[in-house]
Amino acid sequence: MLFSQVTSTEFGNISTDIGLDLSYIKRELSMPYKSNRLNIAGNKYFYKEPSNATLILIEEETPINVVTNYNLLEQTFDVFDGSETLKLLPNKIKKVIFPDKEFVSIDNKFYEAIEVNDNFSLLADTYLEIYFPEYTPGIQDKPDPKYRKKNSVLLYYKDRFNYVERRKSFLISMFNKNVAKEINTFMKKNKISPRDNDELKSLFNEFHSSLNR
Repeated sequence: MLFSQVTSTEFGNISTDIGLDLSYIKRELSMPYKSNRLNIAGNKYFYKEPSNATLILIEEETPINVVTNYNLLEQTFDVFDGSETLKLLPNKIKKVIFPDKEFVSIDNKFYEAIEVNDNFSLLADTYLEIYFPEYTPGIQDKPDPKYRKKNSVLLYYKDRFNYVERRKSFLISMFNKNVAKEINTFMKKNKISPRDNDELKSLFNEFHSSLNR
């Protein structure tokens, strides 16, 4: 369902239909917060601009459409109601679905879904670190701190998170030894790159029954 009003904000136009409005998001699905006042260079969001997304709620069957963006620094989805910024609560939201990406909530945190099925979940965790560029005092002006984007892949299997190193030998070690040769052949034949999320997905889909993590 869409919001019943249209509000022009720094996060774009929030549009909704009859039945649900921004007050419901504000009251039930989010909390306000104040952004860090430190002047930091770069974009702290996943997308350059906010985009339409569909919220699949944990306790409600009816999905909600909202304009939002993933705040990589705060690790939350931000919505601006015209006067304040709101954080969508991961304990209330099962999925956040964009036209090109899907995020899922697990253990009170959002992750980008590479593959989610009944056997395992392969997830991407993208976040930001703040670093201070080096400079020479007295010669150079002190530069503003900058964002540095980080990305890691996690396997959620049997209710546990496992860090996935993007190395062929590590990937093979995640499965039973008796299929190591078969996995190696599969990776060579299909030119599986540990750096490619879609290719990683095909590997885990093919051999998930042999996972030993």
